[in-house]
Amino acid sequence: MDTTIQEKTERWRWLEERRRFICSTDITRILGLTPDSWGGPLSVWNDKTLPIEPDAANDLFYWGHRLEPLIAERYAEEFDVQVIKFDEDYVTPFPHTEIAHVAATPDFLVGDMTDRSTVTIVETKTVSAWMSDGWGRSGSNAVDNVPPHYVAQVLWQLGCCEVPRGVIAALIGGNDWRWYPIDADPEWFEMAATTARDWYIEHVHGDRPPPPDQRSEIIVGAPDESGLILIADDDLDETIDARQELKAAEKASKAELARLDAIICHHMGDQFDQINRRDGSVAATWRVGKGGTRRLVVR
Repeated sequence: MDTTIQEKTERWRWLEERRRFICSTDITRILGLTPDSWGGPLSVWNDKTLPIEPDAANDLFYWGHRLEPLIAERYAEEFDVQVIKFDEDYVTPFPHTEIAHVAATPDFLVGDMTDRSTVTIVETKTVSAWMSDGWGRSGSNAVDNVPPHYVAQVLWQLGCCEVPRGVIAALIGGNDWRWYPIDADPEWFEMAATTARDWYIEHVHGDRPPPPDQRSEIIVGAPDESGLILIADDDLDETIDARQELKAAEKASKAELARLDAIICHHMGDQFDQINRRDGSVAATWRVGKGGTRRLVVR
């Protein structure tokens, strides 16, 4: 079989198997920890219930996948350890021993899963240089120095695999390699895993899509146009009226905020960059941003 066809077939089987579980990228969306562009609970429900779509071909996905072994290899060289690709020796998704519908798909590991106390999971990330501000000093603890959705992903991997520690190895901007240790958090994992199991039973087994909580999900989750028109009943009329009232209030609030901001900027003029309250705390700043224009930030 052609290698490319074989890889695509294996990935399709892996995606099909993954539908039976909540994995690390799923739980971060369910808990609302991810950026808006990643979607939320409805996008997870779509992944678990709708037909599998071919992976979208893009450079970010391609290079992220291709660079994973190199990022892990750098960790192996740095600490003189053997790093093994997880799915070469263990099935993925790797299910939790007790909690249904909970599984992990780690990238790499150091150690032997027959003695899990010795294992370190190594999760690799490729990061745009534009996002480097969200990443702390190499060697610092991941919990305070890595974006929270990535931290949650690794905490999930550790809990599912029941191992004590992990590492996030990241290549930032193509030439800045960093590593961040992280310890398992059993209390967090128990909360997240219970939430995931109950969510799966209610929404996937129960065939009940969760409501969209982000604008991108409303668009992604929408079916093809049918040309049909729904006539609103009294309850739906009230819902629409309530939304219109809130939208009008929002518009009025934005206008009032703009008016107040203008007054603050007028007082600072070109002479002042910051306003402090009488107790010494910063109330507002008026500084030049990346785009070369002044930006008002009111605390």
